[in-house]
Amino acid sequence: SWRGHTRTNRPQSQSMSSSPPPKPAGQEEDHAILLSCPSTTVARSSTSWKHDSHRFGPQHALDSGTDAAWKSAPSDGTEPNYYEVIFGRSVEVRDLRIMFQGGFVGVDCTVFTKTTDCQEEWEECEDLFIDAEDSNEMQVFEVDSTVMPCVSMRIEFGRSTDFYGRIVIYSLEVWGRAVEIAHS
Repeated sequence: SWRGHTRTNRPQSQSMSSSPPPKPAGQEEDHAILLSCPSTTVARSSTSWKHDSHRFGPQHALDSGTDAAWKSAPSDGTEPNYYEVIFGRSVEVRDLRIMFQGGFVGVDCTVFTKTTDCQEEWEECEDLFIDAEDSNEMQVFEVDSTVMPCVSMRIEFGRSTDFYGRIVIYSLEVWGRAVEIAHS
């Protein structure tokens, strides 16, 4: 399952990208890498504020070096807002790091994946629940168990802490490793 914790005491002026989390004693070092680089990853979302994807589109959450953000349009609650990361290769996710704008946090989250580019339906990741806090701090959600390789990930936000259902993400980082798929 995903375990959430908040990283505190980090000055705003520091880069939002950080190093992979330390491994528990006795485990091999497997060198987690940032899988959600803007140069190799595509981001999609359910909506963008005022339909302006140039200024508020999902790609802004992947570029953690800027002050830009993905801002969703208001939601009436009938359809959940979502954010998708298409990796362009098979990956194994180790942790997900999200920096929301306080007051505009997506909560009651469900994570879905696709294991191949050809797959039409999203598969829900059992026991992978993101329990985000209403905070401006970077929040880290670690994978407790091995997750099967995926080529894309979707986070659905059941609701928002904002009265109008808006969500703002300043940074979204996916850490893990690229995996090779055995061909038979």
